[in-house]
Amino acid sequence: MSENITLTDTDKDLPKHVKNGFMRYRDFQPLTQGGEAILRTCVDENLGRTVVMKTLQPQFQNLPTYQKRFLREARVTAQIPHPATIPVYELSRDADGNPYFTMKKLGGRDLCDILDRIAEGDQKTLNDFARDSLINVLIHVGQCLAFSHAKGVVHRDMKPANIMIGDYGEVMVLDWGLAKVWDLEDDDEVDRLIRSGQQRISGRLTGKGDVQGTPFYMSPEQATETGDVDERTDIYNMGIILFEVLTGESYMSGRNFKEIQRKILEDPVREPISIQPKQKDRRVTPELNAICIKALQKNPKDRYASMSLMVEDLRNALLGKPVSVYQEPVISRLLKTRDKKVFSMASLLWMTLGILLSVFFQLAWWLISRIG
Repeated sequence: MSENITLTDTDKDLPKHVKNGFMRYRDFQPLTQGGEAILRTCVDENLGRTVVMKTLQPQFQNLPTYQKRFLREARVTAQIPHPATIPVYELSRDADGNPYFTMKKLGGRDLCDILDRIAEGDQKTLNDFARDSLINVLIHVGQCLAFSHAKGVVHRDMKPANIMIGDYGEVMVLDWGLAKVWDLEDDDEVDRLIRSGQQRISGRLTGKGDVQGTPFYMSPEQATETGDVDERTDIYNMGIILFEVLTGESYMSGRNFKEIQRKILEDPVREPISIQPKQKDRRVTPELNAICIKALQKNPKDRYASMSLMVEDLRNALLGKPVSVYQEPVISRLLKTRDKKVFSMASLLWMTLGILLSVFFQLAWWLISRIG
């Protein structure tokens, strides 16, 4: 819970000599530390608010490839004005000349943590995040990605750890540092780093034999040297996330990059409906199964043509409407209109029995008439 806003903060005078740049921040506190970057909270003296400042780890500050990724993340995030992207406030250099950017401070949990707790059977997490609510989260994420695709940006690093769910239901897509913009050359050094397997992309459920730091969410085209990546890569990544939301299990596993690369390129698509969760309210429907399979096709041409189409199908599946990738059996269509059943199974059986009895009595009457 954030602190209350007070008049002391909002109505104090603005100093005659206003501090700008790095000098305006104070009260630095560690927030988190990843493989490449450090995040700290600090107070913006001019606006009186707490923000998050991101900087590179000292060992990466002078490496051009990591600097480029860092600057790309800040600028791409700032240039995608969507409700599911974090507002970026400033990009500059600190007192030592190293780049930093500041952004909105988020609360809540990332989807990776939520899925891990669900996999462990944590009842509170199961209660707080029903399956349909998590699919709704993916709809919001898909809308954000569709917006970025329309602006010529492919995220390329979609995974549960990069989806944040706020304390009040906000959904945010994080970490645009591996984003591909429309005029990016295929031999970009960040691209080469990703395809080499050296880029550390965290996985989920690593306690079950998986090696942390391997690319569990890479698409087949990311796992090859072609560099032929477009918005359908994000669709594939979303298919993996959907699989994990539906089943509570990791889609991919492996001891090292080479093993995972082989599985990505050669193993058949796993169907979530074959791994039904124990909880009845989390059962995988044929519609959701078909959506997941469509997104996970190895050939990009066989996937959804756009993220908007996948989002539309997810929304329709939640509403009980038909989805484009699944033809519902005739008997099922007769039994329901949208999500409301017209006939229960019991009433259908009684109706069938009534028809059979009617036919029986008519036949019996015809036989008696013939004998008589």
